[in-house]
Amino acid sequence: MLNKKYILLPAALFCALCLSGCNKSNEDEIALASFSTSVEDFTKYMKDAEEKINMLDVEQKESVDELLSILEGMNDKVAAFCNVAPPSQYVGITNPLNTASEHMSSAVSYYHSAYESDTFNENDASVAYQHYQISMKWIRIAGYMIAGDEIPDDEHVTVYEETNDSHILDKWLDGDKAEDAEDSETAPETTSEAVE
Repeated sequence: MLNKKYILLPAALFCALCLSGCNKSNEDEIALASFSTSVEDFTKYMKDAEEKINMLDVEQKESVDELLSILEGMNDKVAAFCNVAPPSQYVGITNPLNTASEHMSSAVSYYHSAYESDTFNENDASVAYQHYQISMKWIRIAGYMIAGDEIPDDEHVTVYEETNDSHILDKWLDGDKAEDAEDSETAPETTSEAVE
């Protein structure tokens, strides 16, 4: 009887460990699914907003109010998307999205300044447009990173891989020997980060 208890205890511990590992996997899958939904919502909103901007009739006076309203909505959406915690494999998008948010906020501010002054301020409108273009560029870069696509050269962005490998110095010093050993091991975790 005593032997059966000792056999059941390790079996029960093994099952508990397996189930706790499955729970972590489920949490990761839920987080990834939630992030994926956030990405889809954000992408759809931004595409719809750009279409609305492109459909505005510049001859109508109401178009200015519509433009400002659309831009404010885009600014809010970019800021909200920056606050979505990405799964660990997508943390590299944080900097591009924060940069996009800063520039979108500046674009909205300058557009308001350009259109709400007594006379149309062309300089502020030009600066606003530049900030808008920069914001959209960084949103595209974040999109490339999320999709795992290569960032086109015309974006003028370099991506550095951060390697979480404590033995990197040994590998550099050993040269080819380290490369052979690396082929037989699993790849270290990496995180991409875009810089301009």
